[in-house]
Amino acid sequence: MTTADDDVDAPAMESALSGGLVALLAQHPEPDAPLVAELVRSVCDVDHVALVDIDADVCSVLAASGPDLLTVGTNSPVAVSSRLVAVAAGRVWSSADLRGESGFDRPIDQLALTLGFRAGAGVPLVVRGRTVGAVLLSCTESGRDWSPVVAAITSSTGLLAAALGFGRGPGEPLRVAVVHPDLLVAHGLARIVERGLPAQVDVASGGWDPRLDEIVANADVIVTGSGVDWTAPSDRLVIVHDELGARSGNTVYRDEAPATLVAAVARASGAAGSAPPAASGPALTARESSLLRELAAGRPYKEIAARLRLSPATVRSYSRGLYAKLGVHSRGEAVAKASRNGLL
Repeated sequence: MTTADDDVDAPAMESALSGGLVALLAQHPEPDAPLVAELVRSVCDVDHVALVDIDADVCSVLAASGPDLLTVGTNSPVAVSSRLVAVAAGRVWSSADLRGESGFDRPIDQLALTLGFRAGAGVPLVVRGRTVGAVLLSCTESGRDWSPVVAAITSSTGLLAAALGFGRGPGEPLRVAVVHPDLLVAHGLARIVERGLPAQVDVASGGWDPRLDEIVANADVIVTGSGVDWTAPSDRLVIVHDELGARSGNTVYRDEAPATLVAAVARASGAAGSAPPAASGPALTARESSLLRELAAGRPYKEIAARLRLSPATVRSYSRGLYAKLGVHSRGEAVAKASRNGLL
């Protein structure tokens, strides 16, 4: 059993948990909470793991691994446990010594001490800004440093949510959009996601695909190439880079995609928060937003056409449509109004 005196390789624990969950999802596309509980217990090296579903102030035990603490199938108010109270509010809870923990005296707290548990933690699973469940962990030895475990579970929230079926209705798949100018690459990325996650994947050929707006609007996660120039919610994006180098956000290197893309998509599915407040003024399509940025940069139509791989006549036609939607008559007016309305 790992204690505070042991040398814990946190990155290795994170890699083992995410890798194990990816392999489990590939073999068991339907939710399998008992297998997830066993995997978490083994990787995190603890005596007991409980996976719980949380709905407001009520929790339900989905699975457990180790000595009985919370009976599987039990429904109870979160108020019976200090850990449940914290995780239901979206907070991580941990203690290296439960016996010395102030206020650790609720019914489930007392049961944990009676069963011989001396250290414990609770990590919320947050999907789209809402706490939908939690991982509860316990050890029979005190002095446990929980930071590597918390980091591993937090980084794997999306994968855990997918493996437990959190965040979507019965039979409802994760919806993923792959947007890439190279259709061969796009379909290759789509197959990787489909093999690793219970997902419905739609493919669009770059930022100017006529179906793009519909595909993106219906997607939980968008996988896109680093060279695609269009607007999308950053918390739902996974960016695939062709060359190893500088990266930002949730990104993968294309040659590493078979091993890393599934985990990146799962991270995005768990990290995506609630939709941001809508900007005032008319809603713009992805194409119109891209064009607006080019116009705001002061580029001439010919250069914009080359950058967007369109003819100058098409760019002018799109511009007229954009001006009409904004209720303006010139580039300057369009940029000014878009800036005022938060569209730039």
